[in-house]
Amino acid sequence: MLKRILILLVLALAQAGCTTDEGGTIFEPVTLTPESRESIERLKREFLKLEDLKVGDGPVAAWGRKISADIEVRYTDGTVAYRGPAYAYAGMTGGVMIHNNLRKSGALAFPEQRGLILGLNGMAVGGKRRITIAPKLVCESYGTEEADPKIACGLVGGNRKEDRGMAVRKETLVVDATLTESCIPVFLFIPVIYHGEFRCRSSESPRRDPSAPIWHLYDAEPSRS
Repeated sequence: MLKRILILLVLALAQAGCTTDEGGTIFEPVTLTPESRESIERLKREFLKLEDLKVGDGPVAAWGRKISADIEVRYTDGTVAYRGPAYAYAGMTGGVMIHNNLRKSGALAFPEQRGLILGLNGMAVGGKRRITIAPKLVCESYGTEEADPKIACGLVGGNRKEDRGMAVRKETLVVDATLTESCIPVFLFIPVIYHGEFRCRSSESPRRDPSAPIWHLYDAEPSRS
């Protein structure tokens, strides 16, 4: 019933100049060239240790998807840096604007953690994976210079009071992750009033390939995976 009401509301708002957008100007998967794909897969091979503890059977975490997981992040001495839900918009343009304007209550975003984003890639919802991230891929995001190893970087990218202090040092991290969601964000635009994610649509593609190596990069576009 609630879903039906929301759909009717969106249709009514659309008549007033409002739109929903799946894809579009702020949600565009970054197009991968054969060279960039090879480079990313090399990073996964060389700087991540991936161990699947349980293989899921749901949608696959892929480049160009919103991915969510329950994670525990700790250093090699066992000290826990964070434990709880987290999410990221993986391999998408407009990431800064997205993370600054879209917040998921009680969950942490990790736009600056390239190693974690790549470590989750290829998991299926319901799966569990242990990800060991070498310092090179800690505190690093796409399109930025490598972080200063002396400065702790945000595990989250927000300014909310509850987000502050959630930072990690540029050291080896061990992450136990359970993938909870991989989906296509749908954005709602109401001029002046609202601009954000309205819902997240499930997708059957890409499918997990049991014969592919664990470092294989899964892409949102089936033709590119």
